[in-house]
Order: sequence, then structure tokens, then C-alpha cells
Amino acid sequence: MALGSIILLAALSVGWGEISVQPSRGDHTHLAWQKSVAALDRPSPRTIETLKRYDLEKRFHRDPSSAITILERTVRQDLDGELVFALAELSWIEGKRLDRRKRDAAIDCFLDCVAYSFDYLFEPELESSRNPSDPRYRVAFDLYNAGLDRLIRAAQSQGKIEPGGTIKLKIHGKEMNLRVNLQDSPWKAEDVDELLMASDYEVSGLETAAHQYGLGVPLIAVRNAEKNQTTAASFLPPVTAFALTAFLRPDSRLRDSPVDVDGARVCTLDLVDPLRFRTVGKPPSAIRLESDLTTPLAYMWSRTDLNRYRWSGLLRPAAAAERSGLMLLRPYEPGKIPVVMVHGLASSPLAWIPMLNDLLRDPKIQQHSQSLLYLYPTGVPIPIAAAGLRDSLRNAEHTFNSDGRDPAFNRMVLLGHSMGGVLSHAMVVKSGNHLWQLSSDRPFQEIFGPQEDLEEMKRYVFFEPLPFIRRVVFLAAPHRGAEVSRSVVARVGSGLIDEPDHFTQLVNRLLKDNPDAFDRRRFRRMPTSIKTLEPDSPLLTALLEMEPAAGVALHSIIGALRPGPVASTTDGIVSYQSAHLAGVESERVVRSDHGVQKDPEAIIEVHRILLMHLAEGGVVAERAPQTERK
Repeated sequence: MALGSIILLAALSVGWGEISVQPSRGDHTHLAWQKSVAALDRPSPRTIETLKRYDLEKRFHRDPSSAITILERTVRQDLDGELVFALAELSWIEGKRLDRRKRDAAIDCFLDCVAYSFDYLFEPELESSRNPSDPRYRVAFDLYNAGLDRLIRAAQSQGKIEPGGTIKLKIHGKEMNLRVNLQDSPWKAEDVDELLMASDYEVSGLETAAHQYGLGVPLIAVRNAEKNQTTAASFLPPVTAFALTAFLRPDSRLRDSPVDVDGARVCTLDLVDPLRFRTVGKPPSAIRLESDLTTPLAYMWSRTDLNRYRWSGLLRPAAAAERSGLMLLRPYEPGKIPVVMVHGLASSPLAWIPMLNDLLRDPKIQQHSQSLLYLYPTGVPIPIAAAGLRDSLRNAEHTFNSDGRDPAFNRMVLLGHSMGGVLSHAMVVKSGNHLWQLSSDRPFQEIFGPQEDLEEMKRYVFFEPLPFIRRVVFLAAPHRGAEVSRSVVARVGSGLIDEPDHFTQLVNRLLKDNPDAFDRRRFRRMPTSIKTLEPDSPLLTALLEMEPAAGVALHSIIGALRPGPVASTTDGIVSYQSAHLAGVESERVVRSDHGVQKDPEAIIEVHRILLMHLAEGGVVAERAPQTERK
């Protein structure tokens, strides 16, 4: 019996691979600086030319520190791009040499490497000497990132890096207080409990990476739920990980300043939200921000228990019910359209990670929409599961748009996979008497019982479309059921689902108070989710007969395992005939098994639909990337 149920669950599962993060081997291909500067232990030919021009080549080989000091004093008198780049490169080389035996002195050099790279890339008076086709321009990026990587690791060895705090480092023999600033973000300083280097981890189980090359060091910020439990914060997972990028702003030594050439620099370490800002610096010198959105996403989900919840939510729904609800991946942002993702039977929000990861690659989707994941116990009867989703969406409206002033909230999109598609459909139709008449021929107003029992039953079988949902995308949704639900294995698996005692007691009380209103043989327990998904299920038929909401756009994405006539295709679990829904705005058949939500073609189609939705709301062109404040 147990073996049969496991086979059933395997057939109905979405089939995603396990996503995990492991300690990095230090050879990430996206760390461009590792290839260009990690092996740089002697001056490049261009820098040797600069040393020769000032008769410093031999001095550098004898006494690198004095040669660098002479160049520093020279550049203050003769502001020259070649000199500034040479100082950045020579500081990196000297820092690497000293790192093996004089760690403090090496940190001095790494800071100078970052600072001179910053000057080379942003100093207004050097604008005419900057040329993106010059190899030194790209190397300056890598020198900056490599030097900042070393500085952050040195700071972490001294203590915890906290937004709003300071980092104490000894630079050029003097103690320097490095200010840490969290740039404008929905995240607050108190949300950052730990900062990890994204390059210390390798992601497996995802085919693509949401990574942008540029300036800065990607970080994983970790937030634990014990602190700051506001109502809005309750929508965040227990452990949340999000992307930040470290960007250092050093004072310049290129001209007279309060900082002596031999003294410590004054610097600020900005923690930049890459979903809010895509560039650093001011035009015309604005530069792309380096970012890694995939590693924080994988780090967070690799440390969750949601994979186990797939099974407990199916077989022990009552015990798992308290975990159900909507989850945000970052604090709610007014003005961004909510995109709610609803998983299927024997599944969890983990099924959406490949799609989430891919959608993060699009700046327009980043800037104008926000993802919410719905978690629910999939073993409960569909009317109860639908009522739970409806209540969660209304709770979100009450929390984030109680005054109705956010037009973006009122353009919500639902993505529903498998049984999640059936639940999503129930959010945009009017029930009428269709569900109630499946249980009784007596008008509901004539049913006797405690008022709380009647209100609860009414919540399950009578509902109106939610007015703030404007678009629904069905992915492999079994609108007319699935043949596998009729199999012997399915019947066994359905029998193993523990119906919550609360629902059993509710039905028994209604039977007792209304002995002639119900067919006792059919009404003694609510059908399980598996039973409801049988082909031509009365509940599914009733759902299809309900009146749809006006002005809601529907889309279908349907899987097909192999080529052939569309009408006879199947994803192995749900046939085309079941997933097809008349009257949808678009229908796309993709080559996929039932786990269609992770299929590249399906992700591209969802991407298209979301961009169309944004365009219809007035977002017709990509908003200019925000630039950090200087």
C-alpha cells in the first residue's frame, strides 16, 4: 500500500531537480577578475612603459613601495589616466606579494588598488582618457572587484559587517573606520543578520544564472525571522536570503584633500540592492553594477524544509495547514504588480525556482513586478484549498492595499501549475449554486446548524471573483481531471490521506442537523484532492460551468511529451483535452512532461505574457536604470 502511494506521488510530482549550494572551489567562470588578475604578479607591458617613462622600472623591482609613492606624488601634479591605471595595477601586485608575510601592509595596497581603479573609472577629468575598447578599461573593473573582495574578507576576519555600522581596519599604520551604508532598498539595516560572499558558493540544479557583469562584489544577505515580526514581515520565509552588491567609495588622492598622501583614506562601503539599482556612478560615467541574483535564491531554498512539506502537505494536511500562506521573496513594494505562483499536487513553491531565476534576468520584470509564492497542503479537498488561497489573497490586499490606492496591486497575475491552475481558476469565477448543488437539493438558506458551521461551509461553496486579479496563466492545469487519478494506485494513495478531523466533524454536524438534506453515502466525507482530479469529476465540471469574471485574461500553457496531433497529446499526466480551455487569450503547447513550469519554452511564454501585461498597464519601454546616489 505504501509503495503504491509513493509511485502515485512520483507520477504526480513536478519532477524538478534538487537545487543546492556548496562551498566554491574558487574557479567560478563568472568571476572575471579571477582570470584576468589572479595570476597578475608582475606589471603588464603598458604599465612597464609608464614606469620607464618616469625612470621607475628598476626602482619598482628593488623597492616597489617607494616607486608607488613617487608615482602617487607625480599624479597629484600631473593628472594622467595611464598613471592612475598603473597605480591601481602596481598596488594589486604589491598587495599580492605582501599578502604572504605582511597582511596589514597588503590590505593597504588592496585599498589603494580599489581606490585608483575607482579614480580611473569615475574621475571626471580622466573622461577623455577612458576608452571601453582599451584593455585597461576592462582590467580596471577586475582590479577594483579583486581588491574589494580582499578588503571585505579582511573586514570579515575582524568582525561582523553590519549596515549602519563601521568596520575598523588599520590602513597605513592608522585605524580607519569604514562606514557601511545600505543604499535605498525595501530591505532595512535590521534585516541583514549575516553577509556572505556569493563567490564562496556554487549552485547546482539550475540551468541558467541571473548574473550581471560590472563593478562591485556580490553578496548574500541572510535575514532570520526571529526579529522584526511586523504584519508585513510575516509574509517572508523563516530564513530569507537576498542579493546585495558591495561597492566601495574611497576618497581620492589625485588632488589636495584633507587626507594626506601618506595617511589613511576615508571610505564608505555601500550595500547596493541590485533589484533597485543597476548602475553605479553618475552619467556619463555610470557603470553597470556587478550582481548575482541566483546564488542568494539557491542559498535560501537549499536551507528550507519545503521539499519535505510536499509529502506532509499531501498525506497529513491538517498538521501542515499552519504553514500555508503567501510568501514574499523581498518586502512588498507598492507600485509593482504582484505575480502569485501556485504550485500543484504533491509539490511546493520550490517548483517555481527555475522560472523565478529566469524571470529575474529581465530588468523590466524586476522593476515592475514582484513574486509571491503560495504554499498550501495539497491533500485537502479542492474547495477547501481554494478557500485558503482566496483568504490569503484577501489578507494580502488588506495588508498591502487596504486603502485601494495602489493600482499595481489591482493588476495581480496568477500562475497556476497543475492543481494550482484549478485553484487559480476558482479565483476568477462566480460560484452561484454550482458547488452547493453537488451536495444537496435543499437551498442553503434552509440548512440548519450552528452559525459558525454554516459560515464555514458557505466559505467553501459560495464565492465571487476576486476583483484585483486581472490575468491567470494555467500551466498543465487538469481542468477536466487526469486519468491517473482513477488508477488503483491513485485510489490507494487517496485513501492514505488523513482528512483533518475538523472537516469530518463539520460534515457530521451538518448531517445530524439536516438528516433529509444530504445523501449520507456521498456526503459522509469531502473528496480528497486526488479523488477530485478524476476525469469528469463533478466538482471540475461545476467549476467549468461557473460564470467567469469580466475583464480577466486567461492563458494556457500545455505540455506534450512527443510530436503528434495536438488533440491527442499528453504530458504524461494531463492530456491536452483536459488542459485545453475554450476562450483563453492564448494557448501554447510546449515539448515537456508534466513539470511544464520549469520548461524553457514555457518560461519564455510566461515571460512574454508578463511583458504584455506590463505594456497594457502603461509600461511600454524599459525604465531608465536607476543610478546610485553619489
